[in-house]
Amino acid sequence: MTITLIREPDAVDERVREAYRDIKASLRVPVVSSLFQAYAVVPRFLDYTWRRLRPNVLAKPFVDHARAIGEHAERSAATWSIGDHAAELRARNIGEGDIVRMREIAALLVDVDPKLLVIAHAVRMAMSGVQVGGAGTGTHQFSGDEDRLARDYRGLPVAIIEERDAPLRVRTVYEEIKSATGAPFVNSDYRAMAAYPDWLELWWRDMKAATQTPRFATMCRELDDAAMEAARHLPYALNLREESLARVEVNADERARITRANEAFCQMLPAIVVGTALAHRGLNLPESRA
Repeated sequence: MTITLIREPDAVDERVREAYRDIKASLRVPVVSSLFQAYAVVPRFLDYTWRRLRPNVLAKPFVDHARAIGEHAERSAATWSIGDHAAELRARNIGEGDIVRMREIAALLVDVDPKLLVIAHAVRMAMSGVQVGGAGTGTHQFSGDEDRLARDYRGLPVAIIEERDAPLRVRTVYEEIKSATGAPFVNSDYRAMAAYPDWLELWWRDMKAATQTPRFATMCRELDDAAMEAARHLPYALNLREESLARVEVNADERARITRANEAFCQMLPAIVVGTALAHRGLNLPESRA
């Protein structure tokens, strides 16, 4: 299946450009993920859906559920035997400054990926007519304490290495990722890691081994279940039924296109959440931080 992505430099529709700006501000990230880039193929859909997602992603229950999913993935990552990526990078003469930057990128990914998994499942269920959200926020809000919402990564420089621009060693890993996962494209997480080819290679060596274990599939199912439960309990209702989308002129073909793309992300994101947890752990083993 081919999935079209509207990358940030290529966004010309003002609704898309405005949504991208607000997505980065709300999630406190420097780049727009592939998930939203897929939604942007239908600008009216992205605009309508993001306006209804935004209050949810800024609410404490959503953040708490996403953090719990991320923590579950990190606990699982700790049970796999992986290399000390920081030490191996030093052995390849990679400087400490670059390793610090890699750690920051890994921290960004383990923060945002569980949120994307919940969002993808919420959109899938809402488009199929399931009641999604409306549970309310409870009595405890963030009360302006933005640091509890998420660390602000917007100042973190993140280079995205596109498949067409990647050097051979990076393209080789990209092709292995697509072959192993069945994904039709390389997700933005991996394209961000590819700015540091040695890191990408070390991570993929251990990630590929993890994907071949029975525990990996079990872990992905557990994350899926947790994300679907979190989606059902969004604080604010997410109505993406056919008649609602028709009112904003999203036609049947466009709905079908978004549904197919979103389903692909629902299938890919659990492995991505585990993968970025592995990447984060590989750079942060205790001996490497000493």
